[in-house]
Amino acid sequence: MNKRFILASSSPQRIELFKLLGFLFDFVPHGIDENVCNRNLPPSEFVQALASLKAGNVAKEMKDAIVIGADTIILHDNNVYGKPKDTNDAKRMLSFLNNSVHEVLSGVCIKEMPSGRQLVGVARTKVKMKNTPVDELERYVRSGEPMGKAGAYAIQGRGQKFIDEIDGSYSNVVGLPLELLQKMLTEFVKNEYS
Repeated sequence: MNKRFILASSSPQRIELFKLLGFLFDFVPHGIDENVCNRNLPPSEFVQALASLKAGNVAKEMKDAIVIGADTIILHDNNVYGKPKDTNDAKRMLSFLNNSVHEVLSGVCIKEMPSGRQLVGVARTKVKMKNTPVDELERYVRSGEPMGKAGAYAIQGRGQKFIDEIDGSYSNVVGLPLELLQKMLTEFVKNEYS
């Protein structure tokens, strides 16, 4: 398959992770307001729908490409957490996640142009957070790292010190589940030639 790969994201974390797959690719910001998606959908459907919107918005500008979109949320006690709106929201999220287990869900969508054929999937990873003193969480929020991160922490950055253990894909917690994406790309290519 000689198509161009496009990552529908400007996230530095997703770009660095996608490089690990070894494909030549470009990245294009998706331009989607993440609040437009129906939040009444079950969480796994919500992240897949948003990943599809992101991939679709970039794909409509492409003549011959494979576009990958992704979205990540945190699920804790049946509450969904995306990116914090501000520092108070980041503190609130971290206080809920502190000393408990949550789940990281990432939706992934692969869309091929010009056919419009697409494949969508979801990855789940359980994360157990340590019991961290409130003042340490507040210092972390002041560092600015939690902003723009689902659940207000970056496992690949300073946020790793709050993590006790993970069950599942580490790259999923960073924001792009490479194991799922590789499997989906293999399936996509197999179907292309079958």
